[in-house]
Amino acid sequence: MKQGVARILTAAVGIPFVLALVWLGGWYFFGFIAFVALVAQYELIGMLKGGDWKVATIWTLLLGSTLLLRPVVPFWEFWILGVLLLFCVFQLRHGPDELPQRLAIPLLCALYPVFFLSFLVDIQWEARQIFDQTETFWLMLMLFGLIWATDTGAYYTGKSIGKHKFAPSISPNKTWEGTIGGLVLSLIVATLFKETLVPKMEWMDVLVLAVLGGAWGQMGDLLESAFKRSLGVKDSGNILPGHGGMLDRFDSMIFTAPAYYMYLFYVSNLLGR
Repeated sequence: MKQGVARILTAAVGIPFVLALVWLGGWYFFGFIAFVALVAQYELIGMLKGGDWKVATIWTLLLGSTLLLRPVVPFWEFWILGVLLLFCVFQLRHGPDELPQRLAIPLLCALYPVFFLSFLVDIQWEARQIFDQTETFWLMLMLFGLIWATDTGAYYTGKSIGKHKFAPSISPNKTWEGTIGGLVLSLIVATLFKETLVPKMEWMDVLVLAVLGGAWGQMGDLLESAFKRSLGVKDSGNILPGHGGMLDRFDSMIFTAPAYYMYLFYVSNLLGR
């Protein structure tokens, strides 16, 4: 009961706060995504260290921070290449012992979650070049809404009628019924957005975005569950009462953000391209 109350209270405070930052956009939204990404990265570092993996914390956070600057800093390639080269040279100081692990783990922690989440900034900033503030807000709200709808549909459908396990070795509580329930609710929400707030959407957009949120997003959730099971932890952190850590809360979005970006800017005509 306590956990449920904490979960509801966190959502009641957190969702309006997130929506306000999405509405403001610009540097406010960038700061929010940077905070979420770096906290999630720090949580992943903590989990890996708890599993006796070697992680260069400072270098990992520096790589993540540099990746976050990609949408906003001129000549970004120069900075990231410089940091990468210095990182590799620095690792030579510790000799050959466990060198592959010392190189690979920080790069993994920089790509997942930081680099993947940074595509939310790209979507918001580039959409703002095409739409006004209100239209950009509805587009971003739809992306967040599809993830939230999927989580809600999967949780309650799985809890009420879930019987057939989806991936028992990774997440014993996930069921096929829950997965389908999340996808169905994602499709309903995408349809509502088309009919009310984002009329420029085509029905193909509705289908693809719903699948990205309702199916592909659940793969992100499954990936994070696999990380936790592999490292023997229940939650990535405790920064969000009732929800765990940032990595727990944004696992689906981490995996979905780059897919959304690729579809919106390279496939769909929704943004007029």
